[in-house]
Amino acid sequence: MKIKKSIYILAVGALFVSCNDLDVDDNVDFNVSLAPENTYKAGEPVVFNFDGNPDYITWWSGEEGHVYANRERTELPLEEIESVTLSFEAQARYGKVTNTLSLFVSDDFPGLSKDAATDKARVADFETNATSLSSNEELLESKFANRTATSFDLTPYSASEMTLAFHYKADFDGKNSLKRWDFYSVAITTVYKNGNTTTLGVADLGLMAFDCNPNTDPQHAQHGDPYFDNSSGSGSCSGVWDLRSSLTRVNSFTYLGGGPSETYTNDADDWLFTKALKLNTCDPDENSGVLKNINVRLPSYSYVYTEPGTYTVTFIAGNQNVYGAARTIQEVTFTIK
Repeated sequence: MKIKKSIYILAVGALFVSCNDLDVDDNVDFNVSLAPENTYKAGEPVVFNFDGNPDYITWWSGEEGHVYANRERTELPLEEIESVTLSFEAQARYGKVTNTLSLFVSDDFPGLSKDAATDKARVADFETNATSLSSNEELLESKFANRTATSFDLTPYSASEMTLAFHYKADFDGKNSLKRWDFYSVAITTVYKNGNTTTLGVADLGLMAFDCNPNTDPQHAQHGDPYFDNSSGSGSCSGVWDLRSSLTRVNSFTYLGGGPSETYTNDADDWLFTKALKLNTCDPDENSGVLKNINVRLPSYSYVYTEPGTYTVTFIAGNQNVYGAARTIQEVTFTIK
């Protein structure tokens, strides 16, 4: 999963400065103050004066992605989501059977159990109760005769864990072959109101195939296996979701059509499910680095903020020896105009 971080620009007014001690340990002699000569303008240095000589100092700048209070945060509030979009490019080729592909979403699918009888019932229930994201008009093969980009808005479904499913369904008449679908650049992109963007690729989706009507011909690699996804890439196969391509083409997968032949006569009823997706996940914020260790003395530190805004900066200072360890946490808050 990739996280693109950007600075959150705030509309600011007058300068406000405060200093608070947090979790103070009397064994660590360390304090932080703002230098009186600071001007607090974007692009000009802010100087932090240190009192004491702890063994180490690390810090969090308060910028987006480096906020101490968010160091253990793995989810962002849902109200901070601007949009969620499923996008991909696709091409439908070779076969003659049409109107085969559809796309569904559900927020209560329990997932596949790997027991065929149980999962066939679960899939039937999913088909009955899930929400259709597409109609045959949206995923008509004729629209994808060439490699074509398309997208679906998932924002209304981002309030809870959701499962997406591609469904390939067609009656096999023994005369006309089934279409092959190639999917490329598959991604779910979440844009947050603070400008951050999260992108999930195929490797993040936990894809799992289920064939309600698997081919039982022993000449075919999928021989009776409803969970076959061709990930090993061995033997001939048709009428299945093929995840082998996801190993050779980044963020891609394929539906392999088939027939007509005497060895493939089954109607197609093939599903490709994602795992339950929680779309407001994020990486925890990281510190901005180590300012000093035991080998140096650091009376002050200077840093330039390039964007206006109000920042809460956190310094963690500590001592450690054979008798134990102690630390103190100091914060200062100020506004860059």
